[in-house]
Amino acid sequence: MSEDMLRRWEEEVAGLLKTRFGLTVRDASPIDKGWLNVKWKVETDGGLLFVKYYHPERYKLHARPERKTAIEQTLELQQGLGEAGVPCPRVQAWKGSFIQETPSGMHITLMDWVDGVTVTAGSMNDAQMRGLGQAAGRMHRWLAAVPPLDKPAWQPDQSAYLREWETNREKAAEAKDETVLAWLSRSRAIVGAMDFRQFEASKPGWLHWDLWVDNLLLHDQGVAGIVDFDRMTMAYPEIDVARAVLSGALQDGELRLAGVRAFMDGYREHAEASGELLVRAIRMLYLIESIWWLRTEIRAESELRGLLARFVEEMHWIEDHWQSLPELLERV
Repeated sequence: MSEDMLRRWEEEVAGLLKTRFGLTVRDASPIDKGWLNVKWKVETDGGLLFVKYYHPERYKLHARPERKTAIEQTLELQQGLGEAGVPCPRVQAWKGSFIQETPSGMHITLMDWVDGVTVTAGSMNDAQMRGLGQAAGRMHRWLAAVPPLDKPAWQPDQSAYLREWETNREKAAEAKDETVLAWLSRSRAIVGAMDFRQFEASKPGWLHWDLWVDNLLLHDQGVAGIVDFDRMTMAYPEIDVARAVLSGALQDGELRLAGVRAFMDGYREHAEASGELLVRAIRMLYLIESIWWLRTEIRAESELRGLLARFVEEMHWIEDHWQSLPELLERV
């Protein structure tokens, strides 16, 4: 985007803050993070705010009002979580709406600013892992009281997986991508032999669904705030457990068991979770994310290669430890 366009957006955001919230903007600093979205740290006479612009090329909220409704719901849930003591930013509402529309049609949301840092994947210390477990357990306990959707947004389904896998294989074959074809051969063997009855014990419910390090603001001894609830929906909360454990404690090909134990101990202060649940959750995560990441299209997108390398590393770690996961994790 051009500097002129960014400045126009900032001026429009400042105008909305003044007319709807009575706040005067003193400074706005762009935050270069997140695909297409534009974000700012905004200093006002009423304190610091985080402002997010839902870019139309990514969200298409004008053309998809149901998507806007869904994001409004997640923002409302985020607000409820914050009021219940879960560390996450409070959302500013105006006339009951959590998404504001500027005169030119920008869709933005405004949240309290949370001071914290992000860390590289795998580098969370034990205190941070325990704090994340506490926050996730508290979040899931509160979300358990939210009325469910008609059905989960995703369910473990071997036939559905294999259909998506075949689409990925065809595209990799067409591109002559031998690397991805090798990845897919391995994932097909694993999922084809998987006993899906293990997921009968999984309980559906609302979850964050993107609980990894880029969405965690940390301090030395814990979690300052969980952010980016855009993907929140109803599926299986244990997916959050697996995503958090791998993201926070898998480093240089080794899963730090002390960090895993710290997370699980914190989580169990607020919600039930056995080692058996953790094993099942990691396998469930593989069903979801191996379809996302083991693809020629993702591998070809240069701007995603840094993320891809990390997520592919996680998928391969799960594959390498598939049979030994119970022995490794059921006692944590």
